[in-house]
Amino acid sequence: MENNSKGGQTPMSAEKNVKFFLDEYQNYKAQVASIDTYAAISLAVSRKLEGIGRLLDIGNGGVFDYDTSPIGEIIGLDLFLDNLSGDIRFPPNVKMVQGSALDIPRDLRDFDGVVMVMLVHHLVGKTIKDCIANTRLMLSEARRVLRPGGKLIIMESCVPTWFFNFEKVVFVPATFLIEKTIKHPATLQYSPEFLFEMIERAGFTEVKRENIPKGKYVIQYGVKVPSWATPVQPVLFSAVRP
Repeated sequence: MENNSKGGQTPMSAEKNVKFFLDEYQNYKAQVASIDTYAAISLAVSRKLEGIGRLLDIGNGGVFDYDTSPIGEIIGLDLFLDNLSGDIRFPPNVKMVQGSALDIPRDLRDFDGVVMVMLVHHLVGKTIKDCIANTRLMLSEARRVLRPGGKLIIMESCVPTWFFNFEKVVFVPATFLIEKTIKHPATLQYSPEFLFEMIERAGFTEVKRENIPKGKYVIQYGVKVPSWATPVQPVLFSAVRP
């Protein structure tokens, strides 16, 4: 799994992610609140966050996929927060900060927990190696801002190994086609085994993973689809910074 690429999210990927989630903010928030699979995701993430006093939510997008009330302080981080509508109200224990998962502002540090919900597959570069490098950098940044003993929680949409291998073969032409034809940005979904290994290699300990049961529907490329029609599986990862 060695990879010497420096990676970096492509300008097109960053631009399409910003535009899509800005334009679809209310719709996406409503889908997360109403689709059964995301109710299970919210419950699972909330349980993992129990006991955390200070939390950094990377790739938040103004949407909270967990119960915010028991957490003392939450910093929500994303690329496009300066463009969110001024009338959006957040819980009193939340502060929103603009920034990248690949370059977290230096004044953000010493968190009890870092959480990322459905973020990893959006960190797309020009090649598979770039995407992997982005994920490695994201994990390195998360480790940097955690205090010793702090917890990493990642909820991610994963795919079986056979589908991940298929994605790697078609990634370049598929990304080109997606960028030219649909509003949703291109993505790369990892197998749970691959992402688990990346978390371990990033220097985290006590790495664990669990499948979150799918309900009747999931969101794929911004569209509500029946769960049986897609190989995606929500997987919850947790780990500790030693």
